[in-house]
Amino acid sequence: MRLLVGVCIAAFAVSCVQDDSVDDIGETSQEVRVCADAATIPGIDVSKWQGEIDWDAVAASGVKYAVIRVSHGLNVFDEWFEYNWTEAKRVGIIRSVYQYFSPGQDATAQARLLLDNMGPLEPGDLPPVIDVEQSDGESQATITAKIHEWIDEVETAIGMKPIIYTAKYFWQDGVGAPADFLDYPLWVANYGVECPLIADPWQRWTIWQHSSTGSVPGISGNVDLNHFNGSMDDLLALTKAEPEPDPDPDPDPDPDPDPDPDPDPDPDPDPITDPATGGCSTGSGSGPGYALLLAFGLLAVRRRRR
Repeated sequence: MRLLVGVCIAAFAVSCVQDDSVDDIGETSQEVRVCADAATIPGIDVSKWQGEIDWDAVAASGVKYAVIRVSHGLNVFDEWFEYNWTEAKRVGIIRSVYQYFSPGQDATAQARLLLDNMGPLEPGDLPPVIDVEQSDGESQATITAKIHEWIDEVETAIGMKPIIYTAKYFWQDGVGAPADFLDYPLWVANYGVECPLIADPWQRWTIWQHSSTGSVPGISGNVDLNHFNGSMDDLLALTKAEPEPDPDPDPDPDPDPDPDPDPDPDPDPDPITDPATGGCSTGSGSGPGYALLLAFGLLAVRRRRR
């Protein structure tokens, strides 16, 4: 991300308004600087320009989250994305993915490129970011419509609201400062000031990119520095939640149920030894006792015939 704007860090909740004449658009614009609500959480954003990153050293330095570039539009894929995405997770840094958006290209295809390479968000991941800082010569209405396309595709896929990265003057002059996206977290860029200029019509920023020339152990050269507006709990609340445990409406049945709790151990007693009949069965004609009785009967009949 390389916006020609200025940014600052603030540790306490403060805001101020100042009026300045804006020469390039020939009209007076109200500039509103909004500081952090309270303490902030440090993070970085990275791309191929940082080369190979020692993520263990980055984590040890106190960086809590990293936003990792996947591509510039459809034509420039960041060759370090997969490495950075995997390594940030391994060392326990909260991660997000951003795409430098090209309004002159197919917005849905750009969103699909991000989603396909990011894969399913895992618990603890921040939602993806659309980086809005280039017009490609498109009108404000076209850029706004393309942002809607991209956001609709991503939000439907992940079930979370993506983050919008921009700066005051590009959002104002390039996009027209539409109020369509107020429900989406704002990541604002502004360097070299005490509190950042807020992009109209947002009243609060979620992340603030305050430097493009930062230094972090494990990264050679400059890196973008950011502040999250809130506590660690607030940051975690913005991430994908752990899945809810499934309720168990049908507990496991008895693994060895007894279908006949009091079975008759001898349902067909031997008719010869049945005391109730004096050795003769009054039940059904079956069983070994009955067969023996029948044999004696046949033998008696034969003797009489002789």
